Amino acid sequence: MEEEILDLFIKRIEQKVITDEKMTVIPLAYLMTLDIPDSIKHFFDQEVELWLREEEEKFTSNERFDYDMPEVRMLIDQIFDRLKQNATFSRSKFHQLLERAVKLEMNYLIEPHRTLTQFLFKDSNHISTMEVYDTLKYFFRYEYYKNAISDYFNLKYLREISQDQFVDLINQIDEKAFAENRLETTLKTVKTIMDFLSEVLEKEVNTLKVSMLYAAFRDRNLDEYTQLIKRVMDETDKKELSFEEIEKMLRDGIIPGIEETVKEPTQIIGFDKIENIEESKPEVALDDIELTESAIAEEEVEEAEEEFEEEFEEEAEEEVEIPVEEEAPEEEEVHVSAKVADDLADHVARQISSDSPLQDLHEMIKGRVRRKAIKKLFKKNEAEFVAFIDSLNKLGTWKEASRVIDDEFYERGINPYSKEAIALSDIIYLRFFPKDKYVGVDEGIDKF
Repeated sequence: MEEEILDLFIKRIEQKVITDEKMTVIPLAYLMTLDIPDSIKHFFDQEVELWLREEEEKFTSNERFDYDMPEVRMLIDQIFDRLKQNATFSRSKFHQLLERAVKLEMNYLIEPHRTLTQFLFKDSNHISTMEVYDTLKYFFRYEYYKNAISDYFNLKYLREISQDQFVDLINQIDEKAFAENRLETTLKTVKTIMDFLSEVLEKEVNTLKVSMLYAAFRDRNLDEYTQLIKRVMDETDKKELSFEEIEKMLRDGIIPGIEETVKEPTQIIGFDKIENIEESKPEVALDDIELTESAIAEEEVEEAEEEFEEEFEEEAEEEVEIPVEEEAPEEEEVHVSAKVADDLADHVARQISSDSPLQDLHEMIKGRVRRKAIKKLFKKNEAEFVAFIDSLNKLGTWKEASRVIDDEFYERGINPYSKEAIALSDIIYLRFFPKDKYVGVDEGIDKF
C-alpha cells in the first residue's frame, strides 16, 4: 500500500507540474505558483537555499577579501535573490527531489518522532533552536508538535538543543498530548493518517495496513496499543484493519480474527464521528517539562577531530596531484549533489545514450564519498559495504534500488537524511536517471 500511495502522490504532482512533454527544466518560481502541497513547495525552496549556501561558502571562506562589508553584503544578497528567482531543476533532478519530498511527508505522517529527530539532527548532535524553527517549516501536519516545541523554546529561553534533549522533549509532548484521553487522541491520530491517504488516493480510506499502525503506535510510545497490534501480526493473518476494527480493539482489547468474549462491549463512535487531530488539537501542558543539561559527548568531539584530520590529509593528497604550474584553489569541498553528481550524470548519460548496460556502481562511488560511506554508514566494515553495492548492481530499476536502500538504512539505523546517506543515494540514483536522460511521466511512474 505504501508504494502505491507514493507512486500516486508523485504522479499527481508530476501531472500538475509537467504540462508539456517538451519541458526540459522546472523553474522554482513556476513550482511556487502551482496548486501542489505547501510541504512539497517548501522542500524545493529549501533545496535551492542549500545550493545558495554552498555557493556562498565557496567565496566567503576566502580570507583575501572582506565579504562582511555592508555594501558588499548588500550586493551579495541581491545576487542570491536574483539567482533564487531564476533557479531551475532538470527533469531528472526534479523527479529525484520529488520522491525524496514525498517520502519525507509519508515518514513524518506515520513516524513523526523518528522523522523529526533524523531530519533535524542529520549532521550534528547539537543544533540551534532557530534551525529547529526553520526545519519545522517542512511539515504541515500535526500542528500541535510545532506549537508545543516553539512555545517550550520561548518558555525556557532555549537557544540550543541536543538530539537527546529533543527526543526527550517530543516524547514528553506526546505524553502530555495523550494523557487527558489516550484512546480518543489515538483514534484522532488514526483518522488523520486515513484522511491524508484519502486526499492522495482521491477516495475514502478507512483501513490501514497493520504494519503501518504498528509503526505509528510504537513511534509515539503507545505501548499497550502497540502490543495489541503485535498480537494481530503474530496471531492472525490480517494485513489491514478497518477503523471500526481498530476502535473495537483499542476500546475492549478485541483482536480482529480472534473470538473473544467481552461482557459489556463499549459503544463504538465510528469513523465519521471521530475528528482528526488537526481539527481537534490536543492540549499540551509545558510548565512541568524539564530537559537534562545539554552536554557535548566526548565521542562527538573525538569524531570532529578525526574528521578534521581526514580532511587535512585529503587536501594534502589533492595538493600533491596538482601540477606545479597550476595554482591550487584555496579551499575546495566536494559537494556530491553539485559538482561530483553533475560529472557523474554526464558520464552515465553517455553510457546510456550509447545503449550500454547500467554502469557498475563501484566505478561511480569512489574517493571521499566511498570512504565516508564505509566509515559513517557501514561502521568501517568495507566487506558489508561491497556486498550492499553488489546487490544494487544486480538491479535494473530505481524503484527496486530505492526499496533496497530504504531497507538497508532502516536495518542499520542509518539516518537517511544525513549528508553521507544523501550523497550515496544521489550517486546510486544517477545510475538509473542521469540528468539529461528523462523518462516520461506515465512511463516513469511505472518504473519508479
